[in-house]
Amino acid sequence: MKNTARLLAVLGCSLSLLAGCGGGGGGDDPATTPPPSSRFGSSSNYAGICTVSGQKQFVRSYLDEVYLWYNEIPEIDASKYASVSDYFYALLVTTPDAAGLPKDRFSAVLPTSIAQSMRDQSFAPALPAAAGSDALLKDHTDAVPVVKVVTSPSGRRSGYIQFNDHEAGSQDDLITAFRQIRDSSVQDLVLDLRYNSGGFLYVALAAASMVAGPDAEGRVFEQLRYNDKRGAESASSTLHFSSRVQFAESQYPRGSTLPQLGLKRLYVLASSQTCSASESIINDLRGIDVEVIQIGGTTCGKPYGFTRRDNCGLAYFPVEFQGQNAKGFGDYTAGLRPTCNVTDNAATVAGSASDPLLTAALSHMDSGACPAGTQSAQRSSTPTASSKAPSRPAWMGRLLAPER
Repeated sequence: MKNTARLLAVLGCSLSLLAGCGGGGGGDDPATTPPPSSRFGSSSNYAGICTVSGQKQFVRSYLDEVYLWYNEIPEIDASKYASVSDYFYALLVTTPDAAGLPKDRFSAVLPTSIAQSMRDQSFAPALPAAAGSDALLKDHTDAVPVVKVVTSPSGRRSGYIQFNDHEAGSQDDLITAFRQIRDSSVQDLVLDLRYNSGGFLYVALAAASMVAGPDAEGRVFEQLRYNDKRGAESASSTLHFSSRVQFAESQYPRGSTLPQLGLKRLYVLASSQTCSASESIINDLRGIDVEVIQIGGTTCGKPYGFTRRDNCGLAYFPVEFQGQNAKGFGDYTAGLRPTCNVTDNAATVAGSASDPLLTAALSHMDSGACPAGTQSAQRSSTPTASSKAPSRPAWMGRLLAPER
């Protein structure tokens, strides 16, 4: 199916507020409900009218209500599109953004059955765990397979956490990992996000809160910006750093104290597969002036997100909002560029003694400079989209689970 193939080709990570991918976005609270379209009539008037023309009316109205770039949608003749999906894609805004890339590379529509099936899959990559003489501090899990203490050439002790997926349950694993790192009296932390294409945003919030420590308490982690007709939602959609669990999983209840490291700098190992919720960790820590030293490659470049809306057997995921840090920055569609541009080696095991990214990070700890043969890539005159597809479809990823 052409549109499903297109969805699978448009990979990255997503961000969905409140009910995750499960519902239509909103409720009776006007602060969380998009206003109905005054131009095309409320999308609710057309919901469930499953003729082709009825579905097209729903799509046009719904995009006018929720789409981040609703006022830039091209004027097209709906009758020229045989399928509802083709009509949806024709409405998307693909003019160049500030980085020179198509503004919307992420919105998608596909059958609800396929959307749910993909949502239920595990996207944690199957990767070998790091081997070597460094002390492993925990058993492996899919999302957090390696936690250990490593030392720089001059003997500086650092924690190393390989974090591969912001999936449900990974927050509990991360809390356990950070406890073990905290109790190991390290001076630095290397957070390996090179394979992490995102997931639940609350996990990124917990991870960043554990890195930053008590000084970040109550400060803005991420602000979600909707279109200009949805100011109430933008105003009510701010996440804050906290020393306690805000969204509980199974092991650590809401309100549990997080193990905080209180670091002024963090080493992040990154690649083009580092996407969305993973990018939030980097961008949002920088928003409160934690120095994030990024080693490896440029991230995927996806500050946007969605709420799923189902109608007549199709699941719609138009871009609805953009995440910004405490300084108001969220314009990284060309990706977050590394401090030290280091080429990874697929023949080596991530986190092992021969891992070029980890080796570069440990060298930087001692010298404060990128190792010889590497270079800073934080400034580039030629922005490009991610060359490697993250393992998670674009509409999944930066998900915020409902509070419970």
